This record gives sequence, C-alpha cells and structure tokens, in this order.
Amino acid sequence: MVLPGRSGAASLPDGAPAVRAAGATPALDPTSIPKYVAPLVVPPAMPKAASRNGIDTYVIGVRQFNQQILPPTLPSTAVWGYGSLTRKGTFHYPSFTIEATYGRPVRVTWVNDLVDTKGNFLPHLLAVDPTLHWANPPGGASGRDSRPSFTSTPGPYTGPVPIVTHLHGGHNAEESDGYAEAWYLPRARNVPGGYATEGSFYREFQEKFADAHGLTWQPGTATFQYVNRQRATTMWFHDHTLGMTRLNVYAGPAGFYLLRGGPSDLPSGVLPGPAPALGDPPGTRYHEIPLAIQDRSFNADGSLSYPTSRASFDGFTGPYIPTTDVPPIWNPEFFATTMVVNGRTWPLLEVEPRRYRLRFLNGCNARFLILKIADSPTTRPATAALPLWQIGNEGGFLPSPVRLERLLLANAERADVIVDFTGVAEGTELYLVNEGADMPFGRGEPGVDFPVADPATTGQVMKFVVTPLKSRDTSVPPDRLTLPDITPLGSASVTRRLSLNEVASAFTPPVPQGTPIRPSLGTVDAAGNPVVLDWADPITENPRLGATELWELHNFSPDSHPIHIHEVQFEVVDRQSFGGAPMPPESWERGFKDTVIAYPGEITRVKALFDLPGRYVWHCHMVEHEDNEMMRPYQVGGSQQRNG
Repeated sequence: MVLPGRSGAASLPDGAPAVRAAGATPALDPTSIPKYVAPLVVPPAMPKAASRNGIDTYVIGVRQFNQQILPPTLPSTAVWGYGSLTRKGTFHYPSFTIEATYGRPVRVTWVNDLVDTKGNFLPHLLAVDPTLHWANPPGGASGRDSRPSFTSTPGPYTGPVPIVTHLHGGHNAEESDGYAEAWYLPRARNVPGGYATEGSFYREFQEKFADAHGLTWQPGTATFQYVNRQRATTMWFHDHTLGMTRLNVYAGPAGFYLLRGGPSDLPSGVLPGPAPALGDPPGTRYHEIPLAIQDRSFNADGSLSYPTSRASFDGFTGPYIPTTDVPPIWNPEFFATTMVVNGRTWPLLEVEPRRYRLRFLNGCNARFLILKIADSPTTRPATAALPLWQIGNEGGFLPSPVRLERLLLANAERADVIVDFTGVAEGTELYLVNEGADMPFGRGEPGVDFPVADPATTGQVMKFVVTPLKSRDTSVPPDRLTLPDITPLGSASVTRRLSLNEVASAFTPPVPQGTPIRPSLGTVDAAGNPVVLDWADPITENPRLGATELWELHNFSPDSHPIHIHEVQFEVVDRQSFGGAPMPPESWERGFKDTVIAYPGEITRVKALFDLPGRYVWHCHMVEHEDNEMMRPYQVGGSQQRNG
C-alpha cells in the first residue's frame, strides 16, 4: 500500500481478519472525527498471477478484514475488500488497481472468500432485507432470484453472502459482465442444506465461458475475460448481486481498472505521471492518482453504520408484512455522515507545485457530488481557488479539455481531471469541498435551489498541502492539449421511449400518503404515460445485433437518476423538459459515456451501438434504487431467456 508523505512511499500491512462482534452500538459523531491527519492512500497496482499467451491473469478474492479508515486515534473498521490470492499484503478497501493495456486481454478469477479461518461462511456486516426481489439463496434452485413471500415480517438474512463482480465501463461478452443473477456463494463448510449456491444464470455463463476459453469455473468462483478493445479510459469494478449491491459495495469491494494505450490514448509524458506500477521502489512520488470518493457512517466502535430499519428513512415503523407493502429494512436512499477517499476519512495529500492528473470516481450509494478546490473548507458558497480541467469521462478523452470551476459527478460517473498547482506557494493549504446536497439531487444552483452539504462534515472531502518541487514538470498544460479524435456513431435505426418512475404504497392508511416503496423503470405508452415494469417482467429492450438505437429516458420521478447501460458506450444527444425544447449536452458530457444524469421532468436522449450479443442490464446507479426494481434486463439479438 503506497502512501505519499514526507518520507515518500510507506508500506501498509495486510488487513487482519475482523473479529468485532455484531451488535447495536451508538453512532460516532462525525464532528468528533479529526480531519486531515492521515495521508491519502494511493492504491498500488494489483499483482498479476501470470502472463501467458498474450493474456494477463489475476486471481482476486473478496475477504473480510479490519482496516484503519478512521484516524489512528479511533478504532479500526471491519470491511470487505478485493485482493490478490497469489500475493500477501494486497487486500484493501478500495482495491489495488488493475492496470490494463489496449488489445491485451485480462482474465480474472473472482473468488468469494467470505469465510472465517475455519472455512465457515461469514454473515453480512449489514442488515439484509429478504423481502426484496433479490438473490434469495434460501429459496433453493426454484426460489432463488425472486421476491419471497412471508406471512409475517422477517428479520434480516444472516446466511452466506452471494457476490458477482461487474467491470463498470467494460465492453465484454455476457458471460463476463457480472450479471446480477450469476452470483455465487463462498465454498463454505456450513452452507445450509437446500440453499442455492449459485444464481439462475451462473451455470449457463459457466458453460459458455468453458466453450469459449476452455476453462471451467470452480465452486465459489467465476472467471471473466476482459478483451480491452475500447477507448483508453477509467473503469471500476464492484459487486452487482441482485438486490444486494447497495450492501455489498458499502461493505467495501470496489476498485479501479485503468485501460491505457491504443489509438484513443495520448503518448507517454503528455499528461502528468507516473501512476503506481508493479515494482515501484519505495519513495516513488505519483502525479497521476485515482480518487474514489464515498460517504460512510460509523458506530462508536469503528464499525460501519447503515440502516437496519425503514424507520431510519422516514420514521415509518410499520406495520410491514403482511399488513402493508413497505419493505421493513430497505431505505429508498442513504446519505452517510463522513466523506471517505481511497478508504480514509478526510485524508491529506501533499502536492508539489506542478500538474496532477486526478481520476475522480463518485462511489457513493446515493449522493451526487459537486466538487471544488477552495482555500477555505467551510465558507459557502465556496470560491474556486484553482480550476478543474476535465479531459475525460467514462468513455475516454473528451473532444477537447473543459475548464470548470466545479465538477458535478453523479453516482458511478468518472472524471479525468488535470489540476495545476504550478505557481502555488509552498505551504499553501487547499481543500476539495463538496457543494452537493445531503439529500436526493434534483437540479439547480447549490445554496439557491437546494441546501449544500454540511460544511462541517460532508461538505469537506480532502486537503491538499503544497510542498517543494522535487522534479521538473514536463507534461503539457491542459489548455494546450490536443486530445485524440473521436469517431461518432451513425444514425439510429430505432427509438425507444423508456420511463423512470417512483411507486408509492397502495396501503393508505395505515401508510402515509405518497410513501415510496420502490422506484422502477419501464416504457412509455402511445399517450405519453409511463408503463411501470419490474425486474421479472418480460424483456422490452431487445436491440438487433449491430443496431444503433436512440433511448429516450422519460423521468416521471421527483429525483435525478444516474442511468447506466451495461457493456456499451453511448453518446448523450440532448435533454428536453416535458413540453419544452431540446437542450444540448453539457461540455463535459461530449464524446462517450456509460452513465448519464436523467433529470426529473425531462427526457434524456442517449444513442448507443449494440454490437455484443447477449443478456445485459440497464439501471439507476443510486444503488438503493437499483436493488429494489430500478433495474431491467435487456437482450441483444438471440433468444430471450427466462428472468428470475
């Protein structure tokens, strides 16, 4: 683990097994947590298991361990994270970074290693709502991937945890996508009899992968191959299990996947560097740094805090099942009380007076971010002390650099940014602040159309301190950069009208009027009305293989939603308020993207080429929404298999 600091790089030990017992503990007051006392962690490169026949191979597990997320004066935290099973000392939250090269496949065996030292399964760190449409291992082969029926309100699920990893932003075959119903349990000694140990599509994709690559997945694992024939870009990987993504990702498993090279990249030396690489000597200073920004809440004993009851959201304490349709544990959104960057609360980064390449990821569950670099951590509105030069988004480089005073990032969006500290005096202290809201995002001006995040807590992200220049900066200033050409998509042959919806409880009273019980996706009928569809409804999006389609996202809900379409990169065409005129995309949305903000009361149009056959999904990336019906499968060409 590499930490930039006064003495250069330092080494962190591997996480020890977590031993904290479960139980109710008081919440940790976020204002009591010291800020800017621990250095930012710069994730190292993930070690390969082998490189043979032109393929880089990894064996990566998910384990539970303790990590010092809070400052050293406070307790450590039990988390989950990815790490190499072929190299000690590599498990961390967030993960070490997978470095990939254009045209060179990466093959990862993802291992569910959520077991204790005796080989028994570890239950979830958080409260799992078993009343959603979810993986449902207790349902066995016939009841998995379903919404089970209960005659009374159940407690949280405490059995073995299913996982399946998705490479967000990848362009790969269906069997390597990390489909929500292709999950698998750990190979534990004590999995209860009758439990399903794999999802409805696991076996089908296992067989397809074996036919294509001559390798059979073993129990408790899945092997995916990423072809890396797409534009150089910032991707990330995370869990995608049906009905459990919000909990699994909140527990920790996520990491960067950086694709370099090819015709859509820039030559070495044009941009600030280096980035972490295998074999870096101690003391290496990095000028390209990925930043995974997340919000987390903690209990006084250091454990993660996440709602255990619906009452945490709106105070509704029941009745639940069977009297009403309100899920007893699931919360429509969750906004935590601290900001965490690369696995540490409010870290500090020492920077030289030179240019840095910062790859931002909004890894929050529900929080939109509006980021600025300011000279005060608490003054609002914050005045930008340095511009943010955005050069890329999820689909690679933009057509040209965009100078921004602030950076809007929805959940799962990425931004490739140059920050130029050249000329800033040694000893200067600057702050990355957040003027997004501590509530669902709509649209508008911070502090005018919505209250900004608490300046004492979630309105602060990290601190920069300028130190002496150690080496000459030979990178190109951002305003002089010429970025790689972009080939636009052709005309669309099909237009689909799709809806984003919010479903309220039908049981009023005793449930208060308008209480949301689930968000949803769907279609739009000929009269312009939404047609609400759930995960298990028949597929309605079935592009022909090789077709270019225009998808119109009609947002009938009160919230903005970050919509992600798996395994394609799309163009944002325009937005149009209901009854209004089309508006062009923002300057930072040009080129290609995989996640787009769909604002309430608007139609957001995106255009995509569907050139991979198979079954994928599209969904809202506010993961509480995704987990409760705001996700739909789509099928490119071929047959439309059963949905769970």
